[in-house]
Amino acid sequence: MNSAQALRGAARHAVRRGSLVLTAAFGISFAVNLLRLAGPLFMLLIYDRVLTSRSVETLVALFGLLIMLLCVLGTLDYARKRMLARFGAQFQEQIEETLLSHSGRNQFFQQGRAKPALGLDEVDGLRGFLHSGSLIAVLDFLWTPMFVAVVFVLHPLLGWICVGGIGVICLLMLIRSVFKGGRQEQANLARGAIGKLKNAIVASHQTMRKQDMSVGFKERWKTARDDARDRAISLQDWTSWFNSISRITVMVVRYSVLATGAYLTLQGELTAGAMVAATFMVTRVLGPVERFVTQIPRLIQAREQWRSLNQVLKTRAMELEDAYSEQPSTPHRLVVDNVSVRSPLTGALLLRSVSLTSTGGELIEITGTSSQGKTVLAETILGMWKLSSGSILVNGHHTGRLTDVEAQTVFGYAPENPSFLAGTIAENISGLDPQSNPEKVSLAARRARMHAAICALPMGYNTELDPQASCLSNFERNQLALARAFYKDAQILIIDTLDSEMLVRIPKKLETTFSLLRERDNVTIIVLTRQPLNLPDTTRSYTLQDGRLAVRQTKAANQSGKDHNSPAIKPAAAAKMSVVGKDNTPKIVRS
Repeated sequence: MNSAQALRGAARHAVRRGSLVLTAAFGISFAVNLLRLAGPLFMLLIYDRVLTSRSVETLVALFGLLIMLLCVLGTLDYARKRMLARFGAQFQEQIEETLLSHSGRNQFFQQGRAKPALGLDEVDGLRGFLHSGSLIAVLDFLWTPMFVAVVFVLHPLLGWICVGGIGVICLLMLIRSVFKGGRQEQANLARGAIGKLKNAIVASHQTMRKQDMSVGFKERWKTARDDARDRAISLQDWTSWFNSISRITVMVVRYSVLATGAYLTLQGELTAGAMVAATFMVTRVLGPVERFVTQIPRLIQAREQWRSLNQVLKTRAMELEDAYSEQPSTPHRLVVDNVSVRSPLTGALLLRSVSLTSTGGELIEITGTSSQGKTVLAETILGMWKLSSGSILVNGHHTGRLTDVEAQTVFGYAPENPSFLAGTIAENISGLDPQSNPEKVSLAARRARMHAAICALPMGYNTELDPQASCLSNFERNQLALARAFYKDAQILIIDTLDSEMLVRIPKKLETTFSLLRERDNVTIIVLTRQPLNLPDTTRSYTLQDGRLAVRQTKAANQSGKDHNSPAIKPAAAAKMSVVGKDNTPKIVRS
């Protein structure tokens, strides 16, 4: 519940913590805009007082005062920018800390996405909004009526010309925004296509080089590049035209005020100083208005990012508050209850009503040929797939609600096709553990029977790997994946498609490691294989066919005091199948 409370309203709380900074920035903005009146006032006094009185002393005094006020103006403007930049950084730090502390792995790294999708992009976008000057443009715009009022004080006709110029600029920017949307979207899609191709060449450059795919890739690159270039030019042409018209409008309004002021001066309704001051004042009015109108799309984007961030926080808080099916007192370490999973692309069922329970210290073997759902089952237990139905509990809590810190102490996983970080062997074994030590890394490598092979490398544990670990053999890559899984001291160890070569080259040593983990550390080990491994300490064996899990055999060891009964689904074609009866004892079912 503490996590839910921390998440709910976290964004507003972060803003409230910086409310003093925002209030100070608002006040400084008033002072900055007030000091900007010093220039027009100086012009007014020069023309109406200094030139008429021909007083050098008054000129020197006014100029000195102006320089002092301009220095204060520059200092306050600089301070305002620094304050907002630090407020944005503080806001990002607080929200990211909350998100990373209370997020589940499914939220941080979503299935099929390369970037974190927890709300970090939204937080970074909001920080950019505060830091980029968009908020300053808003604050300056809020004080624009003060300048307009001064123009009206000089003469109402000049004020209405100024208001008309504001209306024209707003109308131009509105038209640009309305018709820019489609062009902007097309340009973004074209630029995104270029980004995907760049990511593809980075991730698959070895495959493209070895399989001679560069010819086809070059054609795709040229097509995407030409499309992105044309879309960008079209968007730039559109926005540049409106920007030019907007600047021309500012000049027309300014000179209109000057001409009107000159006419009013000739009529005796305005002084020469007021005429020049009004001309300068109009620039001060239209400048903030133009900057603000230009920032309107960015304001809309920031509002959407704010809503999205709050939705992410609210959703995560609701998940943590929902106690449905939580069973903290359950005797089972792992409960897979009637779980079904569908493909996010095709909607086809990948797992069909799979049920499994396990206590600590068991070795469970799940056998199935390729494409039967072994990897999906392993990753579903890890909490990486969205469930269509059913639930998965670890120590009485849903796997989807585990944070990454909690999951790290629960699961160890050796995938069928391991991949690695671009870093040293030690970093890959420790999983970038900030508190790793050589002894623990070495112990994990010894358990995977890889310590000697690593020490034989010129740089040992400091050997640099690429993401494919191309300097290692396939056998060594699987050993390294096992070492990485062993390092975590996890409660549940899942090994997907254990390399049969390991059981040939290091059978007794690996069996000894499994026995040590089960008996001394009470670790539950789940091994998924294509063919039965017949490990001597296997407590239960299952078959996985077409996403359905069924008991293959039950060893006599199950008659001990442990309760590891598992509901099973009996395939119709089975000639002989061992299942669990209602009295929790194995029985034989014959077709």
